[in-house]
Amino acid sequence: MAVWDVIRQWKLQEKDYRVIDHQAIREITLGASILATGGGGDPEIGLLWTYKVLDEGKPIVMVDPMKVPDDVLVASMACLGAALVLTEKPPSEGVLNRAIVKLETYLGAKLQATIPIECGGVNSPVAYAAAGELGVPVIDVDGMNRAFPELQMTSWVTHGIHASPTVSADDRGNVTVIDTGSDDLLAETICRRVAMAYGGISWIATYPMYGKAVKETSILYSQSIAWAVGKAVWEAREKHLNPVDQVIKSLRNERSVEGFKAFKGKIVDIHREFGSEMTKGFTLGRITMEGFDSDKGRTAMLDFQNEWLNLVVDGRVRCMPPDLIAILDSETGEPIRTDIVKYGYRGTILLIPAHERMRTAKGIQIFGPRHFGYDLDYQPVEKLNKDIERRDA
Repeated sequence: MAVWDVIRQWKLQEKDYRVIDHQAIREITLGASILATGGGGDPEIGLLWTYKVLDEGKPIVMVDPMKVPDDVLVASMACLGAALVLTEKPPSEGVLNRAIVKLETYLGAKLQATIPIECGGVNSPVAYAAAGELGVPVIDVDGMNRAFPELQMTSWVTHGIHASPTVSADDRGNVTVIDTGSDDLLAETICRRVAMAYGGISWIATYPMYGKAVKETSILYSQSIAWAVGKAVWEAREKHLNPVDQVIKSLRNERSVEGFKAFKGKIVDIHREFGSEMTKGFTLGRITMEGFDSDKGRTAMLDFQNEWLNLVVDGRVRCMPPDLIAILDSETGEPIRTDIVKYGYRGTILLIPAHERMRTAKGIQIFGPRHFGYDLDYQPVEKLNKDIERRDA
């Protein structure tokens, strides 16, 4: 069955889906990389595979989640491990395809659509490429509308959907099935150890669920949000506009939320926990930035675990998980990732409120500041930055 057969079977109208071409996936991937909060890996890895799928004439179609039938089986395809290792060990397409086939065999059913697990430079386009390879649609949702370092950190888990079974594969033909039932933290622990055994990175097929659950538990229209953000930055480059301002405007239009320009400066110190990729399965560390322009004389510190976790400016907490922290090149809007950040990089720190489905009490328990070891009660980024809001008004 080809994707157009699925579209006809679901009785979708033209307004219910969008055809993804090279320009669209470039914009989606850029927007997803910005929303990935410093993580998500090198976008070229996912983009090149998606371009190959399109160049082979395999259509990629993104569908409105509210038009997905309740009884169709879907799943996420993604990489899991340390982004720094991913840059050195990009996969072949057969690795993820092998994981998908194993998951289908384990479930005894064929997947009828794909869903991105997060907004990320790799994991967003990978879901599109996999959909094109399988001849099924990709649904306009994900489980975070950002990137997070651990498997269980999704809106799906906070709303009762579980990561099991997850199939993990590597580039040497190894395949592992992880099925821990409703214990999603255990699933993360095993998946992480498998990735470490594989050499620091693995490719997974995970979060199988039906269409009804997709609609009830996902971050709806997250891919459209990422698309709008990416398009805004591309247009800013073409028209010589301020890309950070354009991202804020895009989020206001697409999500009705306000982003905050919290700090502008350059990176003057980087502390990396070397070996954490192999011992803990994450890229870990902290950076320090010195401010310039209106932030001259101020200092910002950001911790990271694959993604930026929290921001402290002059000793004051400005953002904590699950709210989003992005460092964008002030001229190009290109996100500065944790795996490539270097001394002397200059950028603007942009803070974005997490999606409401990530801000539930269970969500704060699973991926709030205390889960990451901070002795802090969660406070929304809007509350922590009221003075910035007044200053920019």
